Amino acid sequence: MESRTHAFSGTVAPATGAPADLRGEQAFVAARTDLVDAVLRRLQTPGAVGAALLGEEGRGKTALLRTVAHRASRTHHVVRIWASTRASAEPYRAIAFLLAELESGETQHPLTIIRGVRALLEEQSGGRPVLLAIDNAAQLDAESAMVVTRLVVAGAASLVITAEALRTVNSAFSDLWRDGDLECFDLPRLTRQQIRTIAEAVLGAPVSPPAVDLLERSSEGNARFLAAALEDLPQRGLALQGGAWVSTVDRIVVSSDLRARAWSLLEALHEREQRIVQMLAFVGSLPTPTVRHLAAVPGTRSGIPGTAAPAAALPGDGAAHLDALHPLTVPGTSGGTDTVSLRSPLVAAAIREQTTPEEAATLYAVFTAGCDPRGLDPMLHADWLLAAGLPVPTGLSLAAAARCTALGRPERAFFWASLHADGTPERVLAAAAAALDLGRGDQAAALLADGPEGTDGTPILLRVALLLLRSRASRLTGGLRDARGALLDDADRLLAGAEQHPGISGCPDQQLLECRGHLTIGRAEDAAFAGDYAAVIGLLHGADRSGWTPDQEVLADGLLCEALAVTDQQLAAVGLAHAVQGRLDASAPSRRVLDVTRLRLAVARYAAGTADSAGDPVTAEGPASSAASSVSAAGPDLVQDFVSGLGAVLLGRPDDARELLLPVARQLEVLDPHGLLPLASAALAATDARNGVGDAPPGHLPRAEAGRPASWLAAAVAEHLHAVAAGPRHPQPKTAARFRLLAQSAEAQGAFLAAMLHRLAEVRSGTTRAAAALATAAARVEGVYGSACELYAKAVGASDAELFAQAMESAALAGDRGLSRDCAAQAVQTAQLSGVRGALRDIQRRTRGLFGDTSDMELGVALEQLTRREREVAQLVAGGENNRSIALRMGVSTRTVEGHLYQIFSKLHLRTRSELADLIQPGPR
Repeated sequence: MESRTHAFSGTVAPATGAPADLRGEQAFVAARTDLVDAVLRRLQTPGAVGAALLGEEGRGKTALLRTVAHRASRTHHVVRIWASTRASAEPYRAIAFLLAELESGETQHPLTIIRGVRALLEEQSGGRPVLLAIDNAAQLDAESAMVVTRLVVAGAASLVITAEALRTVNSAFSDLWRDGDLECFDLPRLTRQQIRTIAEAVLGAPVSPPAVDLLERSSEGNARFLAAALEDLPQRGLALQGGAWVSTVDRIVVSSDLRARAWSLLEALHEREQRIVQMLAFVGSLPTPTVRHLAAVPGTRSGIPGTAAPAAALPGDGAAHLDALHPLTVPGTSGGTDTVSLRSPLVAAAIREQTTPEEAATLYAVFTAGCDPRGLDPMLHADWLLAAGLPVPTGLSLAAAARCTALGRPERAFFWASLHADGTPERVLAAAAAALDLGRGDQAAALLADGPEGTDGTPILLRVALLLLRSRASRLTGGLRDARGALLDDADRLLAGAEQHPGISGCPDQQLLECRGHLTIGRAEDAAFAGDYAAVIGLLHGADRSGWTPDQEVLADGLLCEALAVTDQQLAAVGLAHAVQGRLDASAPSRRVLDVTRLRLAVARYAAGTADSAGDPVTAEGPASSAASSVSAAGPDLVQDFVSGLGAVLLGRPDDARELLLPVARQLEVLDPHGLLPLASAALAATDARNGVGDAPPGHLPRAEAGRPASWLAAAVAEHLHAVAAGPRHPQPKTAARFRLLAQSAEAQGAFLAAMLHRLAEVRSGTTRAAAALATAAARVEGVYGSACELYAKAVGASDAELFAQAMESAALAGDRGLSRDCAAQAVQTAQLSGVRGALRDIQRRTRGLFGDTSDMELGVALEQLTRREREVAQLVAGGENNRSIALRMGVSTRTVEGHLYQIFSKLHLRTRSELADLIQPGPR
């Protein structure tokens, strides 16, 4: 038979209603439901002897074995066997509890033991199949393994075992696998989505994407480490804020359980090996020749204070020390050079945390005695010096800040940029850039207030960069556009002079080209912030991008996507968006570039109403975002969840929106680098309104105008959502007027997408006379979404059932479920009023094809035409009651019921009771 091995990630189902530790295990097991089901199916397969659950320590094998055994006990007699390191050398120790049930004469020889155990199990099982559930099979003593495998081969039992790897267990088990009788199931690391579900089950509240990221980095997807992290992090890295758990730190948090594990790993190593492991914990990776050199250098003391080298200390053979490190390290390559790094970044963090400053300084001295530290990662190098209490050079701190910025760690970047208060332009530039990445415009403006770019001795390109930052800071602090433009003009004059005289300025051509790219993008960002999308297109469409970096190319195309989408070139925008997404997937842009570009691409996808290949137009990328599909695959992400939640609000899925947006909004209260909090707040308010929540929840978030200045588009969408939220509380004319003013402002800006959004809301609020204005705005918006809105406007204007049905289908294709359902209801009701039964049947068929049960739509206008008594009779007839039973129920005569039926059939243009039932209760009965 063919041997088989499977890897399972599983699906997720939350667990509730139990203590935290039990809820955690329930959620973990639910995350592996597919695997449990597969193992149970294997046990039912004729000729199969069982399964092996394989995975690293802490993957949750024991919990899954317990679940498999519990579920299998419904059909099997289950015998649990647990093997331990301490008893692995004692013959028959693992099955001693079975041997105790045998007669003394049956335990003298292996054959009699096998026969005796088999007879015992047959007696205990009462005719049911026997399942041996063996935990930690690698520690099973050889004699117990022999008895178990003989029983299995003889068909007396099947088995499920757990082990880290098949190579670690008795060869008899691996023989079963090679013969195809034993099926192996690998347990991979927990996915981000599984971590979120388990965390929410244990913590009892939603968990924000950065909090999930912190849990993932602090557990590496290991179930045991995750459990430990969930105990420690609520006091050290997570906070419950407004009903959701958020992250308050941007670094790995090491649990006490992991610290103990790391300590035990170090204690088991020789002094030289300890030294190498500690160094790798600080530097990340080292060239293999460097590690060999360090392995051969004799030490002066143990790497752990108060700890002597193990009794079996190795001699000064570097190769032997390297071999001893294999379980902890992993090989790699960097720049064509073979490297060595620690297998687990989490273990590395635990080692760093437990290394004293004196030890760190000693390690650094040993390292630098034979190696050049300039080749180290600047962030890790600076962290090492800081941990050792050694001075961090100015240049290194700036390089560390740049590295942190690229990795999306702005808080740490600001720390390194501010480490030396020397006031140099380079340091001001780095600190201000980090402050802006944190969304702290006031702090950046204060740093830049002295105008270091005005110093003649400052290099021209640095002066240009400082001016660009001042312009960006001005946007975040409410500066006027003219003032920002003046700063950009100053930068342009400086750069033009350097371009005209490159020899005098001393600026390399490539740096000049990159600087020109920064300036062009800076102007485009400022124009987009003001809503001047024609200027954005003029700056970027067909611009000379010679010498631009990949990040600059992506930023420029993201801005161009947004501008094209908001104006009247939506199809070009979505085509460009797909190309940019491909570049994002294939490259490694900085975190800021990645996030702002994804936000702009989402605008393009919403505008065109197109669906990505990853999913359908209603639930996947479409007009909302790629988040619906990517979150399930790659796990939660703050920007993805924000875009997906906002899209769900705009596209009529408020239930989905609140689940996504609440933890996002609470996290943005902690850190909001892109100014998304006001928009998230407005979306939550609109969600509550559409869900019928009368009062705002406690701690509701601030309105857009109460926070820092927002871009024109963000402010327009936020104000739109606030109008949606206020709709149930305000008179219809007031709400419609609010949408009308927003639409007029958008039309003046040439932002036809925003104008269409506002006009659509105006019409849907009940102002049918705005249908012509909606049709005009929608005609300027390319793609299926614009077509759907135009059809809807025409249908409202003409009160045409067929146009409503066409608008319904187009809106569904565009992903706007709310608009599609509104169109469906109006199509049915308009057809009912027309009295044309054929048209009504056709529209009912089409609406049911999209929405299933449409009785609530179909009843709307129909029942409004009936009196209260007639509606009661109609409902009873549709439920299958005859006239006599209806008369008895209502306390009237049968003739009265017949009179009501006559009025019902006349008003609704029906002829039979079945037609009435079809109208009120569609579908099979």
